[in-house]
Amino acid sequence: MKLLTFLGKGDYRKTTYVWDDYRCETEFVAEALATWLSADKVVVFLTKDVAQHENWKRLSGRLQGREVETVPIPDGRTEQEIWEIFDRVVSSVEQEDEIAIDVTHAFRSLPMVLVAVAAFLRTVKEVRVRHILYGCYMKDEPESPVIDLNLLLELLDWMEATRRFKETGDARWIGQALKDTHNGLRREKKGEPTELKGAGDRLITLSQALHLARPIEAANAAQQLRDLLPKASAEIQTWAKPFSLLIDRVQQQVGQLAYEKTDVLDSQHLEKQFQFIEQLQQYGLVTQATQMAREWVVNWAIWYSNDRKALSQEEWLDHCKRGNMENTLSGAFRGGEEAPPPDWLKDPNLVAILRKLWPALADLRNDLAHCGMRIQRRDSKDLYDQTQNLFPQLRDLWQKSEE
Repeated sequence: MKLLTFLGKGDYRKTTYVWDDYRCETEFVAEALATWLSADKVVVFLTKDVAQHENWKRLSGRLQGREVETVPIPDGRTEQEIWEIFDRVVSSVEQEDEIAIDVTHAFRSLPMVLVAVAAFLRTVKEVRVRHILYGCYMKDEPESPVIDLNLLLELLDWMEATRRFKETGDARWIGQALKDTHNGLRREKKGEPTELKGAGDRLITLSQALHLARPIEAANAAQQLRDLLPKASAEIQTWAKPFSLLIDRVQQQVGQLAYEKTDVLDSQHLEKQFQFIEQLQQYGLVTQATQMAREWVVNWAIWYSNDRKALSQEEWLDHCKRGNMENTLSGAFRGGEEAPPPDWLKDPNLVAILRKLWPALADLRNDLAHCGMRIQRRDSKDLYDQTQNLFPQLRDLWQKSEE
């Protein structure tokens, strides 16, 4: 464990610092923290004036017997000096170090900078930031508490997880945060949640299904999650407050995807699958949306050709039956305007849509699936634009068939 600490020129008075079951009477909180954390090394950041001050002479004497490194820093009065301090702190930490940061005597804006540094180090150097500690000196009080501000890093984690969810629909980081909260509370005996882990698992499954274009699995996970979220709401309010601000958005996504009878293909199930495609498109998952759109047209054709009746899994998921329908569609709608439509398709509006939609879907799906490894390939922008143009046609096909 490496302890990073700062020192100033203040008139530090003796107090009994208290942190959980630890107690230490000292005027220097760094002395207490180094002992409590069994720090292998203490890195002390000193301005030029503090390096000559009595405070440092006294503290250095208290830290004898430990490896101590002093790092000179500027006063931090300008933006340039703030960046210099940032660089000095980052340079003092090695890859995958385990650290604690003492911000008690970090003056001016440094505590805010240090939280940013801690987040940066976790990501760039894979540093394990165990604690961000602040000794809250209480004048005229017998004891002064030490507060762990690591919750600020947890809040940054929630912010990043929220950003990813809002931009990409990926709630895996939120799900993992719920699971970590659940396990941490029970491990540290600070609470006994019962629903957080289950909600986290279902969120992860839902996100994986969405990003792998698995509508049936997504519908089942969303259905389970829709039942779990109300049960978990009290625990979320108590132990995962940042997530409580996202519940409405998550429930909206869940409501669009949740469906119970995924083994039966009917108009309701096709509508849910269509909403699944819309979500893929909304989150920029173009490849998945295009692949799913082609499969949806096959589902639609099997359903429509059977008088729009509800079909069992054996009737719409059978490999041979799906292959036969794909051949039927390709034979009717990839041979030009002269090719006759299949016998079950009498509506000229639907025929006109499929003459454009099916060949375009097949071509785009192949270009995406083969990663552009062919002579007549589209560039990325054209590919993206063409996929966007397909979805209104898909919507027309669905609406006109429902009429």
